Order: sequence, then C-alpha cells, then structure tokens
Amino acid sequence: MVILGMAGRLTGAAAHHGWSWAEDEQQELRGTIREVYVGQPHPTLRVDVPGDGLWLVELGNPNQTARAGFDGNSAKAGDTVQALGNRARDRSERRMKAVRLQVRERTYDIYPERIRS
Repeated sequence: MVILGMAGRLTGAAAHHGWSWAEDEQQELRGTIREVYVGQPHPTLRVDVPGDGLWLVELGNPNQTARAGFDGNSAKAGDTVQALGNRARDRSERRMKAVRLQVRERTYDIYPERIRS
C-alpha cells in the first residue's frame, strides 16, 4: 500500500529507495499530469492515466533529476506526459520509477544508463 502525505508525497516506510520494489521490465505510461512535486526524497508526478486511474511516477533524486534538465518549470498540471519506467512489483500500487519522461515536446533522460531500447 502506498501511504501519501500532503501533496501526494510518499511518507515513512512507503518511501522506498533503490529499485528492489520495481519490476525488471519497462513499460510506457501516458496520461495527464495532475500534480508536480520537485523536492526530497524524490521529485514525483501524479498522472491520471485514462482507464487506469491516478499513478505516482517517481523520478531520480533532486540533483539527478535536475541534471536531466527537469525542474519545477518543466511540467505543470494539465500537461500530457509519456513516461518510460519500471512499475511496482506489487500490482495493487499504481506506481512507477521513471527512467525517461517526455513532456511538452522535450525528453528528459532521468536514468540514461537504465533505458532499454
């Protein structure tokens, strides 16, 4: 179960680090951004996916995300987003660790070394 604090941020034990909680295979997620959070421990997007509900898309740590060129002005509520990443192994969670985002015609490679063609 994902425990969300104010503004949809993960709190307490639900804030996983690393990749052990995510599936090995990558998938694409497309939807409309409902909220952008850029801060500790990980920047996140809350994304409304048609027919599948609201997803939490985690990015890298703030420094890594900024190195990819993504900051608080890169996306806003209402923008469409395409994310490539690894979803949670627990299928009851609508949660993904993004390796690449595409927003407003721009691509952000958050984890370029993990992107699989």
